[in-house]
Amino acid sequence: MSTSEIPQRSRSHRRRMVTAKAAMTRRPEGVDEAHALPGELEPLEWTPNRGPITEQEALGVLRRRRRNELNQAPKREGAKRPEVPSELPAEDSRKVPVVNRFPARYLAMAHARAEVEGTNLTAILEEMLVKYATGKPTRPQTVSRRLLSLYTRKD
Repeated sequence: MSTSEIPQRSRSHRRRMVTAKAAMTRRPEGVDEAHALPGELEPLEWTPNRGPITEQEALGVLRRRRRNELNQAPKREGAKRPEVPSELPAEDSRKVPVVNRFPARYLAMAHARAEVEGTNLTAILEEMLVKYATGKPTRPQTVSRRLLSLYTRKD
């Protein structure tokens, strides 16, 4: 498919894709600031020359997100609610189902490619997730430009 065939998205649609706030960014209540992990109180910030995300940073963000989920979820009588984690899940822990939205055209093409390659899209997305999660963070402005360029015509 040539780049002229790529469907054009409205500027506002592209901007929303890039500028969407990270989920669960609210500062949680009741956390001891003296013992908080990086990312547990506030979203992590990008800094030049930093390495990949550490386990402490990942756990801090996981804890903040979990606390915010618990604060937003209605409390039902007798319902068991998962605790705020004290450690990251083990590498071999169960896989967690997630829901995401993807452009239908490219999702269909990705399923077809995975089929040709003798695998499934879940395995490909897992591979991409592991590489992304363990890689070095990129400057936010660079990520923004990269995401905006996904659907812009390159005549």
